[in-house]
Amino acid sequence: MAKKDEAKITPADKPVFYWQATDFQSGKKNSSWFTYLILIAVILVGAFIWMKLWLAAAVVVAAAFAMYSQSRSQGSKKNYAIYDQGVTIDSRVYTFDQFKSFWIFPYEQRIMLRFEQAKRFSLPVEMPVEEENVEQIKLFLSKHLPEEEERGEDITDTINRWIKF
Repeated sequence: MAKKDEAKITPADKPVFYWQATDFQSGKKNSSWFTYLILIAVILVGAFIWMKLWLAAAVVVAAAFAMYSQSRSQGSKKNYAIYDQGVTIDSRVYTFDQFKSFWIFPYEQRIMLRFEQAKRFSLPVEMPVEEENVEQIKLFLSKHLPEEEERGEDITDTINRWIKF
């Protein structure tokens, strides 16, 4: 099967935009956040044990441990770049033909740039923009991809902000 000619990003290419940012900002969680997590988990586990749903009780315990573990993690600093052929996040390369569209929206104290992937069940690619000129990025990307101006944060962003993730 012959491969079509694709534009690749090589190390010799110079990025049009380049910046570093933390991939996510973790919210400060006080002791009441952990108390609510434990209280909700205990109530759910108790209800599932009373109904003899052992697997559901085990899933709630595992989910509570996972949420506790995730709540302790901090964002890591990553390198973000936009090239004429696509974008990179650290060493991960995405060409523009892998995306359907992009949109830019404010999320908490940051500006987020999101790309919707062309693959059917793929999550969007997200790039936090901190020091770069957002209008210049928008102008550049609009030459390669359609912008979805009406889109903003997803329901998962709202839930994450509500539970301070």
